[in-house]
Amino acid sequence: MRFSIDIEYPLEEMEASRRRLEAWTRFAYVDRVPIMYCLEPRYFTPLFGLDYQEFFRDVETQFELQLRFAKHRIEKIPEDFCQSTDIVVYPYFDNVITASAFGAEIHYPDNETLQAVPYMKSPEDIDRLAVPEPDAGLWGTIRRWWTRMRELGEETELTFNGKSRGRVVVAPLTDARLGPHMVAVDLAGENFYLWMAERPEKAHQLLGKITAGMVQAEDTFRRIDPRPRGGFGLAEDSIQICSPAMYEEFCVPYDDMLYQRYGAGFANGRGMHMCGDSRHLLDSLVHKGRISSFNVFGYPVPPKTAAAVMGGKVRLWGNINPMLLLNGTAGDVAEAARTALEAMAGRGGYMLGDGANVCPGTPLESFQALMKAAEDFGLPDREDSRLPESTAPRPSWPPKRP
Repeated sequence: MRFSIDIEYPLEEMEASRRRLEAWTRFAYVDRVPIMYCLEPRYFTPLFGLDYQEFFRDVETQFELQLRFAKHRIEKIPEDFCQSTDIVVYPYFDNVITASAFGAEIHYPDNETLQAVPYMKSPEDIDRLAVPEPDAGLWGTIRRWWTRMRELGEETELTFNGKSRGRVVVAPLTDARLGPHMVAVDLAGENFYLWMAERPEKAHQLLGKITAGMVQAEDTFRRIDPRPRGGFGLAEDSIQICSPAMYEEFCVPYDDMLYQRYGAGFANGRGMHMCGDSRHLLDSLVHKGRISSFNVFGYPVPPKTAAAVMGGKVRLWGNINPMLLLNGTAGDVAEAARTALEAMAGRGGYMLGDGANVCPGTPLESFQALMKAAEDFGLPDREDSRLPESTAPRPSWPPKRP
């Protein structure tokens, strides 16, 4: 075997986490609200004494580091991430894969996320933009790396607790699933906002080309790897500074093409991630975007606001301030978790997490404080009798002291 890795983690905890996540999709709970974090590779590289660029050196390096990061995450960070003896890996290039396919140069900083360099300067550049082939730019790279990672998975011995055999699974081949609006901003920078206002027909032309390219690539990927997917989600961070009318005009039609093509039939087939202060868009996300989940959404959205507009209609995941997790005391973190739980858990379908992206250097004490808060809170009182009942009694909050 080329790689060998053993992970210490109780099998019964995997099953408990699996049940919690399955219940979340039904707006129900098992014993407490589930917990999951947006922990990207840039969180782990400093822990391993690595420059971030090292993660992208070659496919073998990235494969091995993903296994090492997964071991650290499962053994050290209390959450519901590990739900089976499968460890999932995948070709990872931050959020620049689609922009690269459309011709953007990619900047690889030492210790920051990868950045697409905008290159479109005028609306007339859109006329010259061709829809790329499915192997263009990093689309081609992830296809090659995906194939190699499957081979490396066969050359890896994975065990849990020194005896239970696991396996390394390469996630289904897919695009990075940024929404078309985010890709447009990657290609044109702040110019795209001006074009939306002054040249909306050109903005729609660019969004149409991006969507067509994404469909062509995703269809190709799914022919290569026809395994069933468990859901579908998009990220549209770049629209949160705009009005609901602009979201409905410049995001909804293009996102909907992708949702209907790839998310139909899934309970969680219209997932949405959006950083920043999106409170003014929540109603449009529910009624126009018709999203099924709001994933690691931005901490500036007040929990009570998210609950009032989305509770019981959309699965909510978030939204503890990452800077609080980085710099706050355990007491501060626990109080923020309590506020989020009291506001958002009662309608079902709430998962506690960050909002969004855990910062490098975040101490383990912050994760532990969130877990303790969730365990102490237990099960919420249900605010809508139509929602599925939880399967265990709710302890009191605050917990009684002996």
